[in-house]
Amino acid sequence: MEGLPTSHPEVYQKFSEGFHVIRRSDRYWAGLSTDLVIEQVLMRSMKTSGGLTHGRGMDEIQRLVWTLSLPACAEIKFTMQELAGIRYGTSDQHQEATSARKSEM
Repeated sequence: MEGLPTSHPEVYQKFSEGFHVIRRSDRYWAGLSTDLVIEQVLMRSMKTSGGLTHGRGMDEIQRLVWTLSLPACAEIKFTMQELAGIRYGTSDQHQEATSARKSEM
């Protein structure tokens, strides 16, 4: 990592610009580490209807098939949102940066 600025300057530039986090919304302050996002998404998916803990077995093959099907499910969800003209979004600012919060200070 110490040699990254000289060995791969384009990658270093992206890291410096904040592209080392995942943003699941348009909020500026919503960057999360990759391991945290993976854990959140998998745990939520496992506990919902149709997940591994509701009606499915827990052997290795079933866990593998379920996990590997997640990208296909995400693509279907995205396509259905496009078809229906629905987009789930959030505000662009951090809650503490709104004018109402600033006036309280």
